[in-house]
Amino acid sequence: MKKFLIIFLVFFSTLHLLAKTTNSDIEAANKAYTKEKYSDAINLYNKVLDKGLESFELYYNIGNCYFRMANYPMAILNYEKAKKLNPADDDIDFNLKIANTKIVDKIDPIPQLFFVKWWILFTNLFSYDNWAVIAIVSISFFFMFLFLYLASKSYKTKKFSFWVSVLFLIIALLSLNYSYKQYSNIYSKDTAIIFAPNVTVKSSPDEKGTDKFVIHEGTKVTILDELNNWVKIKIANGSNGWIEKQTFELI
Repeated sequence: MKKFLIIFLVFFSTLHLLAKTTNSDIEAANKAYTKEKYSDAINLYNKVLDKGLESFELYYNIGNCYFRMANYPMAILNYEKAKKLNPADDDIDFNLKIANTKIVDKIDPIPQLFFVKWWILFTNLFSYDNWAVIAIVSISFFFMFLFLYLASKSYKTKKFSFWVSVLFLIIALLSLNYSYKQYSNIYSKDTAIIFAPNVTVKSSPDEKGTDKFVIHEGTKVTILDELNNWVKIKIANGSNGWIEKQTFELI
């Protein structure tokens, strides 16, 4: 028991020290940002990330620093990382749109059907952990009304509790689906930002492949396939082709 207590105290003190150090780094980074010392702020924010503590606020702040330094590809990369963690944040969307106006490529995305847009917007209303909580609460209510349905002898009560339990079951299943999609999006590595000044997209994974089109630094691409040192990518307008791995950084 005494040994367990010592281990617990050491663990607790370590967590306390880590939180205190992290807060001091963030405060120092924020002060550096207000003093327009953007490189110092980035280093301090990255110190927090190096400890395995990430949040959309950290990536958003780093993105702001790079934007102020006119390093738009790095700004876009960090805004995209922030958007992964909090897809519904209006400030991230706004800054990302502004940063995208500063790069060479202005690519019109393929129009989405209205119900696809609504589905995506609804999915992004909450983070994956919030959707998971909604699912757990809904499942609890489902079992509660299911029990009421089985235990009740009144026809009206049975009818009411049956349909309410079905409703909560649907909400639970949808919430689980949204939570899974959000979680998968955060940890997927299928999007990237181009960091080479310009990249010629090839028709095949070979230098001898036919040139299809050219993209520039800051452009977001979706990764479709991989072969040796080559990756097949797609841009927002649906055009696709092969580029070399060293030309981009994963989001």
